Amino acid sequence: MSSHWREFIENRLMPDLSQYISIGVTLDKSQPTPTLRIIDNSNYPMGVAQTIAGILSVTQPDNITVANTNFSSPDIYWDSGALVPADLELRLDNSNTFQRGGSGYRITYTVRAPGYSDTVLMKVFPLTYTPPSIVISNNFDIFTPDLSVQDATGYTQSSQDFVSVARSWSADIISVLGVTQTISGTGQVFDLNYLGSYYDSQYDITLTIFPQWRLQGVYNFVTIIDDLVDTLTLYAQIPPTLSALQASLAALKTQLDAAVCDCNTYIILFDRYNLASSIYAQLVARGQSGSLAGLDTYVYQLEKIFNNNVNPTYVNTNTLIPPYDWGTGSGSVAWTNITGKPNTVTVEWLVGDVGFPGPGSTTFTNANLTNVPTWPDARILPKQRSFTEGRVRGAASCANHFLPASPRCPSRHCSRAAAPRSRNKNRRRARR
Repeated sequence: MSSHWREFIENRLMPDLSQYISIGVTLDKSQPTPTLRIIDNSNYPMGVAQTIAGILSVTQPDNITVANTNFSSPDIYWDSGALVPADLELRLDNSNTFQRGGSGYRITYTVRAPGYSDTVLMKVFPLTYTPPSIVISNNFDIFTPDLSVQDATGYTQSSQDFVSVARSWSADIISVLGVTQTISGTGQVFDLNYLGSYYDSQYDITLTIFPQWRLQGVYNFVTIIDDLVDTLTLYAQIPPTLSALQASLAALKTQLDAAVCDCNTYIILFDRYNLASSIYAQLVARGQSGSLAGLDTYVYQLEKIFNNNVNPTYVNTNTLIPPYDWGTGSGSVAWTNITGKPNTVTVEWLVGDVGFPGPGSTTFTNANLTNVPTWPDARILPKQRSFTEGRVRGAASCANHFLPASPRCPSRHCSRAAAPRSRNKNRRRARR
């Protein structure tokens, strides 16, 4: 009897390993060369695994088949206490991602072991994977300061279970006191501090992710590992102080006052001044209460308004960003050092009105003046006005810088005398 017939008969009479054999497949782009790894994770009878010789035939969706038929040089074999996995070339598509479609991935694994007939395992699986779009969220707080970015990528895939993701962050800080510094991280949140401090600089950020998924159902023996990269450039700046913002707001008010007789310019400046005042008030209120999220946008909006509604430019100083002074501590500016406070306060009343001082009084109490220190030259300056003069409303001259409650052009008052109507009425009656 020839050896071939003897081998055929022995294989027919000997048991095979079909009840034990199984494999795991990993499509891995995270390696220097994309790899299709196949491992033999079978639960063989004791002592069998050490004798295994396994060969593979693999067809990828491009219909190219790579096959090994030589058991003397197997793809999978025992070495150093374990079965060595087979690493084959993983061919990618034209967009540098996993191949999809076609007839899917087809794997034929043939195992040979002494005392057993050759055992063949066939696996076929499709792939419907779509690479996710990397999302890097900006968590910049330039007031505390606290600068960080976060991986906000969505890892949900249809027909696949998300397993895990490994991250590799890198950031070039351009610069720290004139020298570019590089920092790195691996967490979901990447803190951009350099030696414990944050800098008024440019941050060139790179995020590389290695997410893993496992196919669902009967294909759960397949794992895919992708390799994706995204970059982002952000800028951090030292925000202008409250005093600087107040000075810009005061300058805008000065422009508004100067335009009181120019209707077109006045209405534009009126809207800008009201908007800037509102934003500034919200900035201070939120800053003093510790609600800092998004306040850098408030500062940007204010600077744009002060810059004639043109996007402001900023040149990084590359110096350390200090904690912001919201003016709430014991080091607040003394009243005498505050710029922009009024030199006089005008309170008008008719002599004899209830609750107001009468003739000859030298003191005046008003709830609006509570906690305001006494000025060295504080005094009551009486101003005699007639009853009819006291009832005149809505008239002003350009010199008075009249500011109406709504953006109506006040220039109609510039050439109109502020004489009381009652006098003209009396004159008309007298002529009759």
